[in-house]
Amino acid sequence: MSKRHDAPKPSTLVEARYLAYMAAESMSVETQRQRIYLLRGLGGDPATVTSDDIVAMLNSRDLSAHSRAGYISTIKAMYADFLRIGLTEVDPSRRIKTPRTPRRRPRPITEDELARLESLRHSRPRAYAWTILAAYAGLRISEVLTLRGTALVDTDAGPVLRVTGKGGVTAQIPAHPKVVAVMQPYAGVDEVLWEIWPQNAIKSWQRAARSVGVEGRTFHQLRHTFATRLTRKGVDLLVIADLCRHASVATTQKYAAIADEAPFAAVAGL
Repeated sequence: MSKRHDAPKPSTLVEARYLAYMAAESMSVETQRQRIYLLRGLGGDPATVTSDDIVAMLNSRDLSAHSRAGYISTIKAMYADFLRIGLTEVDPSRRIKTPRTPRRRPRPITEDELARLESLRHSRPRAYAWTILAAYAGLRISEVLTLRGTALVDTDAGPVLRVTGKGGVTAQIPAHPKVVAVMQPYAGVDEVLWEIWPQNAIKSWQRAARSVGVEGRTFHQLRHTFATRLTRKGVDLLVIADLCRHASVATTQKYAAIADEAPFAAVAGL
């Protein structure tokens, strides 16, 4: 059984060659795994896949518009790789348009929901730790699951959490006291703290959330909560963009609209 940080085992020479290129180009293990499984879902040999095969695969799955767009974008990226490294001479994905989808608005969880999740501290300590790291440091689930005990570092300015996120970029996030409390038991441990696949981690967290009455929420909404709370406190958007490791401040800007709605929602709720 492969561990989360193991690359997938190739079952064909095509897979072995593509994995070698992905590893050489520093793609994450999770990306390698997703692409190999998607390639297998398409038939395994990029040179024989047709546009009809791609359409059939997409239509066989119960996908939201955003998920469908994500699948198509990934397939197009894979075929750009296949053409570049000589695994095919034809790109069947060019016949398929990526659907336009409306930008999702952030959906931060409420203060009551956060309090309920924090009540997991003793009954579900792992889910509690993940909640704190997302809600008080803005970590994505992929970032949580690559944390080592050595990520918490004391500096002259105070404790920081060193996080490696998308694109392999490492950032230093000032550590909230609750983050420090979660990480201190692992101080100095130079091993990944939670060896679990992201999909399984998300399912585990959702079960824990339901156990305290938090329904219909996603783990990623904790990250939305982190950014939205900072915005409502008047923190500069450039600072929030840096803390959230957003590639563009335009991504951060959407949280300002949510913060602007807070006074109206407060009055409406009187």
